[in-house]
Amino acid sequence: MQRDKTIMEVVKLILAFAPWLAFWFISGPSILRLHIALFVAAALVIVMAITRLHKGAILWAGYVFFSFALVTVVWLKNMWVIHHLGVLASGTLFLTTQLSMLLGRPFTEDYAREHIPREFWNSSSFVRSCFVSTSAWSFVFLANTSVNVVRLNYPAASEWPFRMLEYLIVAMGIIFTSVYSRLVRQKRVEELTTIDDGQNVDNTIKAQ
Repeated sequence: MQRDKTIMEVVKLILAFAPWLAFWFISGPSILRLHIALFVAAALVIVMAITRLHKGAILWAGYVFFSFALVTVVWLKNMWVIHHLGVLASGTLFLTTQLSMLLGRPFTEDYAREHIPREFWNSSSFVRSCFVSTSAWSFVFLANTSVNVVRLNYPAASEWPFRMLEYLIVAMGIIFTSVYSRLVRQKRVEELTTIDDGQNVDNTIKAQ
């Protein structure tokens, strides 16, 4: 049961990045593919907002970035933005995760709450785990931003090694989230079991 909950939590977190993943997978060296990627990503942001699969800071980041990209890339055909779009995409996600923590509401909290009873939402362990997981994703986005900056400095190099490195970094973030979520759940179950055992002992003593 705990494993199923962990898997669902990770799946929902991955779905939160569906517009961004679609953008990264579809966009390519041609302007046509870039336009298609932006339209697909923007449509996914809207659909996922309506179905509430997309929420909180990441939702607003999607609104801001893809609206900006549609205007500057598709309509204005701004070559500087097109050239730096990879940096801007990963940079937007990095700044969003940082801002969510500065505001005291790490973005992973919106998704973790769906799998945690309301009475634990304000517990120090739950809040701390959300900050840890959000910090991990912040590092992922910072790393991908750095990869895109390096790519700009080597325009003659093949694009695929950089893309594969980006995917590898994201995969590491997913693996960390999965393992960390499972550990946090196990610790929470152990704490609840200890509390229940203590209450049972107290009740036994009182009954005697």
